[in-house]
Amino acid sequence: MTRSRILALGAVVLTGAMLNVPAVSASGSAAPGDQKFVLIQTDPNEEGGPIAATGPIHAKGVDVVTGEFKDRFKFPDGNVIIRHKPQGSGKDSFDPATCLFTFTERGTWKTVKGTRAYANVEGSGTYKVLGQGFGCDENQPPETFFVRIVAKGPLTY
Repeated sequence: MTRSRILALGAVVLTGAMLNVPAVSASGSAAPGDQKFVLIQTDPNEEGGPIAATGPIHAKGVDVVTGEFKDRFKFPDGNVIIRHKPQGSGKDSFDPATCLFTFTERGTWKTVKGTRAYANVEGSGTYKVLGQGFGCDENQPPETFFVRIVAKGPLTY
């Protein structure tokens, strides 16, 4: 796997972690609140992955990448669909002596739609991506890899 493919994959994985969704209250809706989503992926060939939501939504879910800039967060009480947009070109580096590569990205996200408990979801915010790994051969998967995406912002549903 080439470094550029790993960086592109990291951007795709990060794409999925940009969403902010609230938790269901007894009345079936949530007051505006600060939402945080964290996605950690260790497989460079996998898009999306497990996601932890804290804030109005407080649950473990799965990020499903549905397009280059669109993701579906699947939670036990419903789904939230988001669009995200990178800001700038991000940064990446590679040290040939240590075989360490790093990439970062920042951007914004906005909810598009929700289902079930989150049918009226509205929110937007920012996200940050950090990916790192070891791999000297650009034609092979890295020996070790991780990407961490953190998305934050206010959200209601």
